[in-house]
Amino acid sequence: MEMRVMSDLLMKLFMIALYLFEGVFIQRLFQTFAQPRWSTGKWSEYVVSMIWVMYHSICLTMNMHFYPSSVWNLLFYICILLVFTAFWYQGSMVLKLFLVMQFTAIHELSIWASNSVIYFNSKIIQLLSILAGKEILSLGMLLRLISISPLLLSIVVGIVRESMTFFSIRRIMKTYRHRQPFEKNVIPYLLPVAASVMTAMLIRLLILTVENGNVVVLYEKYPELYLIVPLLAVLLLFSNLFSFEMFQKMIGLQQERAEKLVLENQVISLQNSIAEMETIYDGVRAVKHDMKNHMLVLQTLLHEQNSAHDISSEIERYFQNMYTSVEQLDNRVHTGNPVSDAVINSKFQYAKKTIHGIRLAADELIVPDTISVEAYDIGIILSNGLDNAIEACQKLRRTKPEEDTYISIRSFWKGKMYFIEIENSFDGVMRMDTNSDWPCSTKPDSDAHGIGLRNIHSCAQKYGGDMDCIVNGRRFILSVMVKGQKSAND
Repeated sequence: MEMRVMSDLLMKLFMIALYLFEGVFIQRLFQTFAQPRWSTGKWSEYVVSMIWVMYHSICLTMNMHFYPSSVWNLLFYICILLVFTAFWYQGSMVLKLFLVMQFTAIHELSIWASNSVIYFNSKIIQLLSILAGKEILSLGMLLRLISISPLLLSIVVGIVRESMTFFSIRRIMKTYRHRQPFEKNVIPYLLPVAASVMTAMLIRLLILTVENGNVVVLYEKYPELYLIVPLLAVLLLFSNLFSFEMFQKMIGLQQERAEKLVLENQVISLQNSIAEMETIYDGVRAVKHDMKNHMLVLQTLLHEQNSAHDISSEIERYFQNMYTSVEQLDNRVHTGNPVSDAVINSKFQYAKKTIHGIRLAADELIVPDTISVEAYDIGIILSNGLDNAIEACQKLRRTKPEEDTYISIRSFWKGKMYFIEIENSFDGVMRMDTNSDWPCSTKPDSDAHGIGLRNIHSCAQKYGGDMDCIVNGRRFILSVMVKGQKSAND
């Protein structure tokens, strides 16, 4: 009797330990996908574990065991877990439903996968009975072994079950890399998980049958189920993990494709800037080449001025033509950086051609030589930012021709941080992306959506900075912050 009491006590302690581990598993899995509503730090795992132990203790007290084959118990388990997840974690309900179904599928399939141990336990007891019948094993020892066999069985089954649960959750956490695309497309991940849970429910319905008023365990009627059911559970478990990993790889490939488009866009922007610079420098060289001829003509005109007739008006016209020629080559924007000068002048010229009456200003933009940001990256920020600003002004001019359209660029320092701000007018209609808080693109090509802003954000992060989009009425401000001060080693 004492051994049986001790066995029951050890059984309860072991089950409590398992529930504690399950609580830790739940917290680590769920927190990978969704943040808790309350910042409890490292205590979060302990809080969830204690809640999990309390839940199972109540179920045991009310004789609502989770492990028997009742489907209603499983549904109750899912509902309780869903309510807890909705209360404890942030995020959409679809995401929370996926987390609940994912853990339920892993845990339920791990239970059925470990049930094959029961078959070996019954065979071991039969072997011990045979040994006792042949007096190889004493009757007292047989009874003691039989009395502790439920404890040993529970320990082995529990270790196998929780090990499978642990490694499955660990695999999902290791595979999960793409947060934002996942939250937008939870349904494809949810479907295979839901199918696994439904299969587990089906097994629960079929594992016990009633024949002639007697309850018959299907394992006893068909012993081969000791192999088929665990094998089916393991296959479903690996299928879930494989499908999750494949979906993540597909998202990764899509992001690589988008990053390739970003890189191509950056190369095109740089090529345009270089072409603009070459055009300017070619013009300067041409003027320099012709300057000797201009000086010779001026010398001739001045010499002829001493003659009888007055040719001052001809000299004035000649000077005017020279001024016009040089004015066409003059960079009206002088930022201190040739790349940014070329980019801004090119974009401003395009804006003047396509948007009638637009006001353009870049007097407050200074790009000093001491800045640690590469000229290439400055060009990417300005090129993509101005493209978006020009697109917004074009849309404003089409929809509301009477409205004032303008683009202004400025820069300033705050400590060691260098800021570039591009401000423009727009029509006041803007839809923001809920995940990135960036404006949604109006481009018809879905692959090109947000590439310009991703370019800018990538450049900002490269220098330990960030990007922000500010909307104030009909004013839009793109603010880019970078760590601009060179260190002593640079």
